[in-house]
Amino acid sequence: MKTKLLALVSLALVAGASPAQTRYILRYTESEPLSVFLARYGLQREATVPQRPIHAVIDPRGRNPRALITRISDDTDDDVSLELDQIVRLPILGLRATANQNIDAVRRAAAATRPVPFFRTQVPSGFLTQPAVAQIDASATWSAFGGGRGTVAVIDTGVDPTHPVLRPVVLPGLDFLDPRGNGSELRGLDAGVLALINPTTTPLLTNDIRHLSRGHAPAWEPSARLNSAFSRIPIGLGHGTMVAGAVRLAAPEARILPIRAFSQNGTGRLYHVIAGIHAAELRGARVVNLSLNTLVHSPELERTVEEVSDRGLILVASTGNEGLTNPVSYPAVHRKVTAITSVDIRNRRSVFANAGDQMTWAAAPGEALYLPFPGGRYAGGWGTSFAAPLASGLAAQVLSRKPDATYSDVQSALGSSRSTGDPNLGLGILSLFRSTAGI
Repeated sequence: MKTKLLALVSLALVAGASPAQTRYILRYTESEPLSVFLARYGLQREATVPQRPIHAVIDPRGRNPRALITRISDDTDDDVSLELDQIVRLPILGLRATANQNIDAVRRAAAATRPVPFFRTQVPSGFLTQPAVAQIDASATWSAFGGGRGTVAVIDTGVDPTHPVLRPVVLPGLDFLDPRGNGSELRGLDAGVLALINPTTTPLLTNDIRHLSRGHAPAWEPSARLNSAFSRIPIGLGHGTMVAGAVRLAAPEARILPIRAFSQNGTGRLYHVIAGIHAAELRGARVVNLSLNTLVHSPELERTVEEVSDRGLILVASTGNEGLTNPVSYPAVHRKVTAITSVDIRNRRSVFANAGDQMTWAAAPGEALYLPFPGGRYAGGWGTSFAAPLASGLAAQVLSRKPDATYSDVQSALGSSRSTGDPNLGLGILSLFRSTAGI
């Protein structure tokens, strides 16, 4: 008997939730042509995931979603499934209060500007002396095992490919928001904002930290706040670049494949996340970083996780920033996804971090990380968004030792994490060195 896919979500969760144009995710594997099926139910195809029977469709009539899903479920068998296309928000938008924990560590890192060599580029010394580097045993790992291998896809707001830290490893990417884009986070930015963040226009001569969202705080010059463009900086800007920087911190030689699925306001469509996972696989990525979470179940996301994981893709996800214990947070709760929570610089669970013995594989630093920000800048980051990519870097390190590694190998490697005695932190605190050495 077919399971009815009655999405228990409100219209507020529908991408583009206009009554005149409700969006859905359709999986269709019947022999009857898709066009015939769509015409029968008055739906329009918007996009299709290449080489997969997954489609974004629109109901131009704006009918009741529950009634439409029920009707199609009753009329068809397991060859057809339909669900609402959710709006997914970046975890930094879920923080209940501005995160200032250990902000002095960010200020110290920002003040350490002496250039030092780092895997085919130069970085300010503060990037390498920040507490997270010692917490995860990064330096010892680079010395003993190198910088990792393979390609890590970052499904996010895009990545600034011109940033000196990332330039040696960023590949041309994909942009689901603008077909002319290549995954750059700079795409579509206001000209005034572009000029403001450009260090050749506004030199980086200060460590004045100012929060953009509750979870990330770029360094600005005091004069920047007097610029009229300052108030137009999008709240989600920098998230993808910072996530990519955390991957590079853990696995400096892993290539970064940017997949832009989130707008600069920090929201995205679930269809684009799912399409991004499949696109990452087709582009040859071995690891996909998902610094995102939703509390609403998606049958299609679950199917995608199962399928790509069984074909060898390694998915790493953040647990989310609602401060809950054992929430049903997706995709983190899927057993083939390696879910990572956040700890502070003393290896204690972050107050904002979702965690729990039923969902968390391990914890990694997620407070006061000093990471690349668009325009050659740097920013402090708080949230499970920035803890997860450190574990994506571990996956790249595991692949350097075992090229055919799968998600289960990465999860086994996390067995070498530093135990904390707190079951909510899973197997413990990420140690790149111990986990890589155990492969």
